[in-house]
Amino acid sequence: MNRRDAARAAKENAEKTVKSFTQIDDNLWSMIYYNSYGLDSLLKKGSASILDTVRHLQKEVRAPHIAANPDHGGFACSTFNAANPGGDSIMGRNFDYKAAPCAAVWTAPENGYRSVGMIDTTFFLYGTKYHPLKSASNPRRILGAPYMTMDGINEKGLACAILEIKSKATKQETGKTPIVTTVALRAALDKCANVDEALDLFTSYDMRDLLGINYHYQFADESGNTAILEYVDNKAHIIRPDDNNRNLKLTNYFLTPGGDNHDGRGQDRYEHIDTVLKEKGGIIGEDEAMKLLSECVLSYRHKTLKHQVITLWSAVYNCKRRSLLLSAGMDYSKSYTICLDRPGEVILNK
Repeated sequence: MNRRDAARAAKENAEKTVKSFTQIDDNLWSMIYYNSYGLDSLLKKGSASILDTVRHLQKEVRAPHIAANPDHGGFACSTFNAANPGGDSIMGRNFDYKAAPCAAVWTAPENGYRSVGMIDTTFFLYGTKYHPLKSASNPRRILGAPYMTMDGINEKGLACAILEIKSKATKQETGKTPIVTTVALRAALDKCANVDEALDLFTSYDMRDLLGINYHYQFADESGNTAILEYVDNKAHIIRPDDNNRNLKLTNYFLTPGGDNHDGRGQDRYEHIDTVLKEKGGIIGEDEAMKLLSECVLSYRHKTLKHQVITLWSAVYNCKRRSLLLSAGMDYSKSYTICLDRPGEVILNK
């Protein structure tokens, strides 16, 4: 394909992607991503900052107006792994941030695994402050979605999620290729078939956290394997379950001994999740897992930024079925089923 044909194809795919952006309800949208987003070349050259990632994507999809702004907003979140009564490995996830719609996004890269993941739509400066979607000033900004995915599951049954810690950002400088937080998650979804592969991928790069804050991660796969990855003083630490407790939980403070927890948040959420999972012997159905997530939501007025912080979405990933049960905007009166193998389809559960 010559340069002109490549440019035409990129434009057509961009238009097709933007047109697929569909409103499900006031809190939830869906989108099928048809463009190439050039992960292989980005991993080769590295991404030391979000600006590097944005510039790469602007060139890759030929959309100079793509922007990203995952600014501070009271980021919190909770995750846990368990098994459902049928033995399927599941991972529960709350994403807590400033109130905004979210979107489920399907990707199918040529040189990687298919996945479906969740994004916060306001991370792309998408529209106005108060109506980020209905009055979007430049719809093509949503093309940045693959590199702003906060959690997801791929066709091999690997589920991943990012959570924040109020601590000094990781900035490794060991001579490895640099990688930023969200690119690492995208790479895990596209390239890794299980937890161990995801851990190997993350630790093969020099992590460069976004926004001057620290992040940690939970992974789960179809086999029931799970792990937490944290960075303390620029060193990676892996936490695995033991024989007495196969369930890991994560909120917003370090589990690694020696981690700086002076501003740790989420102990109450962590302890509640731990108590419920122990009571149930680590076995919990998806509906019960959603109920547990609903008991760990955040909803408060930010002290300095003057916006409402809420749980934007609650998701229960099923690593065997490659699906998620989803509730958005803290509306637990309804839930949706989203399957990797049904791109664009969001089914209201009755």
